[in-house]
Amino acid sequence: MTTVSFPNLFGGFDINVSRVAFTVLGVDIYWYGLIIGVGFALAVFLALRNAKNHGIKEDDVINILLIAVPVAIIFARLFYVVFYTKNWTFMEIINIRDGGLAIYGGIIGGLGTAAIYGKIKKISFLALGDLAGPYFALAQGIGRWGNFVNQEAFGYNTNLPWGMTSVPISNELSIMAAKGIDVNPYLPVHPTFLYESIWNIGVFVLLAILSRKKKFNGQIFCLYMALYGFGRMFIEGLRTDSLMWGNIRVSQLLGFLFFIVFGTVLILIYARSRKEKKLAREEEDIITGTSEFASILQNKDELEEEKEDIESIELEKKSTSGDSKVE
Repeated sequence: MTTVSFPNLFGGFDINVSRVAFTVLGVDIYWYGLIIGVGFALAVFLALRNAKNHGIKEDDVINILLIAVPVAIIFARLFYVVFYTKNWTFMEIINIRDGGLAIYGGIIGGLGTAAIYGKIKKISFLALGDLAGPYFALAQGIGRWGNFVNQEAFGYNTNLPWGMTSVPISNELSIMAAKGIDVNPYLPVHPTFLYESIWNIGVFVLLAILSRKKKFNGQIFCLYMALYGFGRMFIEGLRTDSLMWGNIRVSQLLGFLFFIVFGTVLILIYARSRKEKKLAREEEDIITGTSEFASILQNKDELEEEKEDIESIELEKKSTSGDSKVE
């Protein structure tokens, strides 16, 4: 059992948390896995309910999940192993029960699997992304609370009211301070897990609302990727446990790239969609005779008809005049 303290919030209060939820046949079941499982199960449930709204069959969603989930876990672990500076043994690499999953690796693995499946089954990858985007955000928002139970993914010291501290946090900060990092083991830290949880749930709510009025394929997916990258870019800068590539925070760099790349793609797809809709409207207007060009053609036809009527009347008058003379 770990006591988590919030010394500056409401006069200070403590919360007792335990990493172990319960034990089955001598095997500890951790809250971390249960919380992630709840987030995942809720995301799957909602995705299945809304699959038809995106023109996707429920069976295809299930098939993708059966393949993508294990692939995403493998990629999440490999991403962590590659960028976490440690001399790994094979047994440590495959032991994910001790933590060490990088969400960016999971996203890359999951999206790659969905792209390949969509290519084979001739399903729009962007439509799949639009379906999954909001529920990715929801699952991430819920899953971050697993970091709270484990007392990990926290930030640097802060005097903000919601700053938290605990023995595991103080121990970790002491190790960092011994390495010359500017941290104080006796002061509260940023609960960065909370920041990201709030951000992701906010993104979920926004995307869920926009999904009802989606204007083109890729709109929701690109917006999710851009918004997630934008939030992670700032929150990662507060964390003490960032995966590093030299002096660069890997997740912060990826967050920036996600925001720029997918934000640009969103604008380009939006512009193309507007152009296609404009052309479609013009073609429809021509067919129905409501366009400016169609009106010109119609007016020309009416003028020609009037001209023919006048000529016909004149011919009738001449004919009548000729008949009178014969009489």
